Amino acid sequence: MELNLKRLSQTRWDPMVLDTLPLVAAVAIAIFMLVFWVRVVREAIWTTVGIVIILAVLYVVFRIGPRQVLQELRDPFALLEQVWQVIVGWFQALLP
Repeated sequence: MELNLKRLSQTRWDPMVLDTLPLVAAVAIAIFMLVFWVRVVREAIWTTVGIVIILAVLYVVFRIGPRQVLQELRDPFALLEQVWQVIVGWFQALLP
């Protein structure tokens, strides 16, 4: 079976198919970009959340002092509450 290129090039495409090809390509590209950027944005958000939590813990530790932290760890929920209050305070300062 030989491929007849001359006959293939003479094939007429339906104008409706040719008109919808850019739309199909645009939808395919949009879906790819949406999936890709959702993943990128999700990773960026989680990275930012992790950095904020680490900074808040360091802020609380250095505010109350490293030796006091060992005593505070007897009640870890109190330390967690202080970290949460710091994070909420930062967001209230950023978003009045």
